[in-house]
Parts: sequence; C-alpha cells; structure tokens
Amino acid sequence: MSFYRFPSPIEFTYIAADKPHYSPTVNQFFVIGDGDIDTDRLRTALATAVEANPGFKLRLSGYWGWRRWVEGMLPSVEELEAPDWDSASSEGAPLLGNPIDLRHEPPCQIAKIRTRKGLHILFRTHHAITDGRGTVHLMNEVFRALRGEPLVGSESKMTEWDIAIREEHPELVADVKRCIPVIKGTVNETLSGCQWYRFDWKGDKNKFTAKVLFACAQLARKHFGEGNVMFRIPADLRRYMDKSEGFTVANCSGAIDLEIQNDTTINQIRSEIVRAMRQKIDLAPFKSSYKYLKWMPKPIFQVHPDTLKRLHKQQRYRGSGIVSYMGEVNNDLFSCEGFKPTSQFGVPIPFENRPLYVAACSYNDITNIIIGCPRAACTMAELKAFCHELSETLDGLK
Repeated sequence: MSFYRFPSPIEFTYIAADKPHYSPTVNQFFVIGDGDIDTDRLRTALATAVEANPGFKLRLSGYWGWRRWVEGMLPSVEELEAPDWDSASSEGAPLLGNPIDLRHEPPCQIAKIRTRKGLHILFRTHHAITDGRGTVHLMNEVFRALRGEPLVGSESKMTEWDIAIREEHPELVADVKRCIPVIKGTVNETLSGCQWYRFDWKGDKNKFTAKVLFACAQLARKHFGEGNVMFRIPADLRRYMDKSEGFTVANCSGAIDLEIQNDTTINQIRSEIVRAMRQKIDLAPFKSSYKYLKWMPKPIFQVHPDTLKRLHKQQRYRGSGIVSYMGEVNNDLFSCEGFKPTSQFGVPIPFENRPLYVAACSYNDITNIIIGCPRAACTMAELKAFCHELSETLDGLK
C-alpha cells in the first residue's frame, strides 16, 4: 500500500510560505570533502534511502483542508559548477531559495557543487515534509547506502502535532513583547530576502547553547541599550516518542522562548532550558486552535511587505532571534569510498520577520557557526564584522 499522511498544522504554514519564485522554508545541509562520488551511484543511494524512508518521497495532493501527502517522485540529483563561490556566505550560493514545487517536484534534492574549495554535497529538503533532524537522518541513510551498510529506515507518520495533542502540556500564554535586535547595521527597509555568513569557532563547547544566547544578549544591549531580549530555541520532540514507535522523518520540532534579563548568567540560562524541557514548555507553542489552520488562506501566514518594512525601520521585533545548535556531528558518518569529508554545515531557515538566526554544529574541536539576518537589517560587510565580534565575545566567556 502506498505511503500517505496528512500535513500537521505547522506544515500547512510552511506550505503557505512558498512563492512562485522562492521557497524560504527549505532545509539546507552541506557536506564538504575531498574526492568525488559518481552521480549515478549517488542517485541510486538516494533512491535506496528514500525507499526505506517513504516519508521523504511525497507530493502534495488535494486542496484546502483536504490536502494530504501522497507517494511522489524519486528525489533528484544534479551537478553544478560554482568556481567563484567560497561557501563562507550566501553571496553567490547556488540554489539559495530556489523554489520546490510540492505538487510537481520531489521535496528532497541533492546537488553536487564543485567549488574552488572542494566538492560540496548539498541536501535540500522542504520543511513542509521534514525538519533538520529528519534531514540529517536522510544524509546518514544515503551514506549508509553508499557504504553498503544496512539502513535504519522509517515508516512512522508521527508529527509534532500528534505528540502535542497526546501529551499534557501548558499552552503558551500570549506575551508579545517588542524585542531589540542583536546586529547593529545600516538599515535599508526596501531590501527583501535574507543573507548569512559562517565562521569556525574553536572554543570550549561545554554549555554552548547557553553561551551563544548569553553572548547575543550581551551584544544586543551593547548595540541598542536596554530593552526586551528573547530568543526562540527549536527543540526535537522525538524525545517524547517510545522506542517501539521508531524514528519519524516528519516534522517533529517544538520550541522554547527564553527571555534573557540584563543580569542573567550562563548557568541560569542553561538551568532555565533544562527546567523548560522538564515542564514540557517545548510543547507550549501548540495551541488547540491550530487544528483549524488547514482551512486558512495562504495570505494569512505571509507577512505583508509593509509590515516587514515597519519592523526593520523601528528595529523592534517579536523576538531577538532564533538559535539552533545541532550538537556534535561526526564527520565520518558522511564518508564513503572515493570521498573524505572535511566539514559540514547547515543553513538556518530564514524568517524575514526575525532579526537574527543562528545555526551551529560541532565536529572534532571545531564549532561551525552560521549567522543569518534579513538583508534589510545590515550589509554583508557589517554581518561579517558582527561574526568577528561574536567570536571574540564567545572567546571571553568561561
């Protein structure tokens, strides 16, 4: 029987975010390495991984509240040349924001990108069918297939909504605050889209999430003075699943909104995150009324351009940013005959109504940090300068 499932309420919002020329909610993970992988061999491995995990082989069918995910096409593999891209920033990045038509194209795609800094293997998955953890699972499955190892596989249909409605949890109490941003830059509210820059940090990874939140809060107040500072931290809700339920590749992420006061310490931030997890605060954003989202028209979920311009001009937002740390990721998991990985990084989902987004992962003694923001918030030169400032601030923490 063909695999199918129904989108969760949050997945409907990711579907609605798509525009004809731009898909902003696409997960992007790069594996960088030496050597090569034959394209046909990679295509076969991807097909094998998707057959073992049918939740990646979907297409959107139906309309309005009757939409559903049904069996779709095999994912694609393409080859690109990008000799001028240094992979340090979004400037000149291939496929950045390229649309994925959920009704007519595979929602999982791989691109082999040849740059002057080696081969970059880009995994692109639409956030409407999977999240960051699901994408990393696909990457692991592909490389298992390339090495001839058994695949883990997944046929689960469970989403974050399924977990939220079965777990007793507090509903988020609306406390909308106008928060100050973090990056001080030249505001040009007429610009649209987002940008990112990445750097390697070799400091102590212990308490990294708390450290980067603390450092960003410090810089926000240094740049903008006193004001509300609050960050959203994505959380993997698969921790609520029983072992017998296996692994789900569907969206299964919640979030914790953490307000940081002027006198909050790193240890207090860490303790607050632990407390929030114990009290199931990562489930709090899911309101019972979300079950009606599937009937809402697309414009309801899209931020009007005039609203974005006002946010950037006033420099007050519903949050100071989003911070996501994937933890330790073993480079060797992405190796196979003929290809030796040297590094990897994930590009955070860009939201133009948030002034900052941070994504990080660690391998060996290095933590790769990506800082993104709306193009309206600062220039690329100012973004690079902020990354240097953040690195120095992290170096000064204990």
